[in-house]
Amino acid sequence: MSIYVITKSLLRYLSFGKKDVLYKRIVFTIIFSSLIFTSGCHKVTEFDTAFAGGLYVISSQDFSITNYVSGISGGRSLLVYPGNIFIASTEGVVSRYDSESTTLIEEFVVGSPSPSGFTQMALNASGNSAYLIGSLGQIVELSLPECTIKDVFTVCQSPVAIAVAPGNPSYLYVGDGPTKSINQVSIPDNNLLTSVTSYYNIKCIEPGWNADTILVGTSDRIYMVLEYGPGAISLVGNGFGSHNADAIAAVPYDSTFVVATESQVGLLEFLPDAVPGHPATGFEYVDLEGSNHSMSLGHDSQHAYVLSYMGDFTCRLTSYNYVFNRIDQQVDFPGFPLDIKASSSGKIYVLTYE
Repeated sequence: MSIYVITKSLLRYLSFGKKDVLYKRIVFTIIFSSLIFTSGCHKVTEFDTAFAGGLYVISSQDFSITNYVSGISGGRSLLVYPGNIFIASTEGVVSRYDSESTTLIEEFVVGSPSPSGFTQMALNASGNSAYLIGSLGQIVELSLPECTIKDVFTVCQSPVAIAVAPGNPSYLYVGDGPTKSINQVSIPDNNLLTSVTSYYNIKCIEPGWNADTILVGTSDRIYMVLEYGPGAISLVGNGFGSHNADAIAAVPYDSTFVVATESQVGLLEFLPDAVPGHPATGFEYVDLEGSNHSMSLGHDSQHAYVLSYMGDFTCRLTSYNYVFNRIDQQVDFPGFPLDIKASSSGKIYVLTYE
């Protein structure tokens, strides 16, 4: 049976809820690439799995698009660093752009190509390095801004979310897709210390401004990871209710989080009289359209920016005012949403699949 027939048959049975052409294109690329690797076909020496990414630069003041960079081959995830924007690509390349002019400065090879890798970057608490989900279950630590490889390591089968928790010492937390585990990794030696397991698929990990408050968004509910020290963590789910959390952002210097669920965005606040181990919480939400939400907190102590997919190859950027619990601005533009980051200069960087 040919690769084409196998792939066509697989796509026929895929169900996405919405019969969206973009989803099928992305899945076709991933399936086809995998089959090329495993089919044993001779005379196949190379293939192209890279798609074209586009970077929008948007003003947080009036939501106007101030710049656009097209044709970013395989662009998949963003990192904002003083004076720079880093874009990781499925081709195993990290590109460094000037944050003001969006001029490409240089490119760095950081791993092997992977159609499903390089999905997230997280800044180290020290500020001089970043962690990147790479290929084949690996995590790459990169020095900044020169982007040299400091370490490559593996702590789980297939990382789907990473975050660095503040504190002294600070820890890297890695969510694993197949095992649904949350793994605590020591910094700076990148050794696995311990792990806990949730019952649901992990979507995101967000450390709070208190060193021992770490929230995990899953396909069914929000968990809290309680941190007691190196190799000592526990998972708490009581008091949060059932919320399919796509994205979570911690409000600075507070015990409040902004949470984007399947159909809402709003505040999750820890109440001061909560029983230890069973945190009572308060929720305040407004309706949010779209799907596949991702989020970045603004630097004005008032707004969170939510990137959503509206179907028909259209993205929507929403400015959520978490002080007054309302939506202030929205703008639609072409593309499939991949990542979003807000900078202290008032710019919002949005990476899409063109």
